[in-house]
Amino acid sequence: MTHRQPDFKAKHGDIIEMSRKDGNSHWAVYIGDGDVVHLTPDGASGDKSDQCSSSTKVAVIKREPLAEVTGSDPWQVNNRSDTKYKALPVGKIIKKAKRSIGRKVHYDVPNICEHFVNALRYDIKISYQAKGANFVIDSILTKPLVGVGTFLTFLLRAESYRK
Repeated sequence: MTHRQPDFKAKHGDIIEMSRKDGNSHWAVYIGDGDVVHLTPDGASGDKSDQCSSSTKVAVIKREPLAEVTGSDPWQVNNRSDTKYKALPVGKIIKKAKRSIGRKVHYDVPNICEHFVNALRYDIKISYQAKGANFVIDSILTKPLVGVGTFLTFLLRAESYRK
């Protein structure tokens, strides 16, 4: 169930997924009192956090009100990995989240918002968005390159046998 405004209270330690207008999702961990902790571009706040992209070099971990981070975008609790991984105790999730506030981190594809929140909740960096992107990159780039490499190796070996 998605929400435009926080008309229900998420539970402490829940992962919040926000659907952004560009089709991507932004992720945060609910820590109580209407606040979330999330990874956002250096200097950005609120619903500008969807600017995290591969062009962003530095991100900051921030504590902000859920309503400010979601803006007018729909959001939902998304603890989908609970069926696959055991969530850490709520107290530990909150403690890890609060300790990380203010920290600057290098931001790249392996270190995206979804990785960050899953590391807080499950102690495992996983991103279903990144997995999809890696599959596309693998299919489009890697497989043809492997084919070209195999072909070049064949040609080089054939040439060496002729000499």
